[in-house]
Amino acid sequence: MNRQQLHQDLITHLTPAELTAFSGRLGVSYHTLGGKTSSDKAASLLSKMERNGRLPELVYWFIQAKPELEPAYHAYLQAETGPRDAHLGWLDSLAAGEGPSIEEPPTMRWDSEKYPHDDEK
Repeated sequence: MNRQQLHQDLITHLTPAELTAFSGRLGVSYHTLGGKTSSDKAASLLSKMERNGRLPELVYWFIQAKPELEPAYHAYLQAETGPRDAHLGWLDSLAAGEGPSIEEPPTMRWDSEKYPHDDEK
């Protein structure tokens, strides 16, 4: 995603009042953002959200506010908000009874000779 384009879209598509409300929706006080102009405030909001790992959240709510921009950010949102545990899908199929069966339930066994308790030392 092009960060400069996102900044440009924020200042082009949001009025100062909308930017104030938008930053409030994200839990960021507009008045605490650095800068004097709307452009400075938008840049400060972007930087703050990026530093806190919340840029996908900003993009998501921006698209909710301005759905006409969804095509420009669709790929970014898919990549950032897609399932993070897709590689664990085999567990779901195993739980559904597919795949190899387990004869006995898994248990945790502790080798007390190899790892003695503190009171046994």
